[in-house]
Formats: sequence, structure tokens, C-alpha cells
Amino acid sequence: MRFIDTHSHIYDETILPDIDDILKNAISNGVDKILMPGIDSSCINDMLALETKYPNQCFAMMGLHPCYVKENYQEELAIVEGWLAKRKFAAIGEIGLD
Repeated sequence: MRFIDTHSHIYDETILPDIDDILKNAISNGVDKILMPGIDSSCINDMLALETKYPNQCFAMMGLHPCYVKENYQEELAIVEGWLAKRKFAAIGEIGLD
């Protein structure tokens, strides 16, 4: 059986040092694709770097998690809109419906 992880924050700074081993382990356990939700602008560079390094396995999503909405939410939303205008993403997320 093959799997798609539709929600993984593998760009987290605590995971990145071991990301090669983590992704090898995921593949060996049947996880073919991993979708990475954006939480705010601070994660975009790491998320896109993983997508570039692992183009057949890691897929960036663009969004803003409600827990990360601060006083600068309009600026964050403008960043999201800007990225959505620049390129396609696998999906929109985080969006906070949960």
C-alpha cells in the first residue's frame, strides 16, 4: 500500500537536520508524497527548499494558520496572496477550518 501524507510540518527547524533520513524512512514505509502546509511567512523558504530538493516527494502548500495570526495579519495575508500570484502550489493550507 502507498500513502500520501496530506499534512506534515517537516520543514520544522527541529526536524531539518535529520530530514534525509526521515524522508528515506517515509519512502521505505510507503509514504510517496508529503504535502507541507504553510503556517506563516517564516516557513516559506524552508518549505520551498524541501520541495526543490525532493520534487517528487515534498509539495508546498500556501496558507496562514489561525494560531499564527498576529497584529501583522494583513501583511501575512499579502505575502500569501503574492506567492499565490507567483506560482502554483499543491493546495491551500493552513486555513484554520478546524
